[in-house]
Amino acid sequence: MKPMDLLHIGLGAAFMAKEKIEAQLKDLEQLGTISKEELNRFVEEAQQRAKQETEELDARIKEKVAEAARELGLATKEDIAEIKALLMKRNA
Repeated sequence: MKPMDLLHIGLGAAFMAKEKIEAQLKDLEQLGTISKEELNRFVEEAQQRAKQETEELDARIKEKVAEAARELGLATKEDIAEIKALLMKRNA
């Protein structure tokens, strides 16, 4: 299984869980077990946490890609810019 497949499975599970949680919270609100304010606060906190988790995941993915590029010996943008500068200087 490819890493992207795992990511898609994880995202799908997260969205399914989100929908189930929202439905349960609405049921609790209708039963009077939770207030509208508590419901809104919970949803806001969940959204903030999801955003933070997404940012952390993005950072980890970028680091892993950079690490793989280093291990493979791939040229970076900086390497290419340095080579271009040397060629320009040489041809001038």
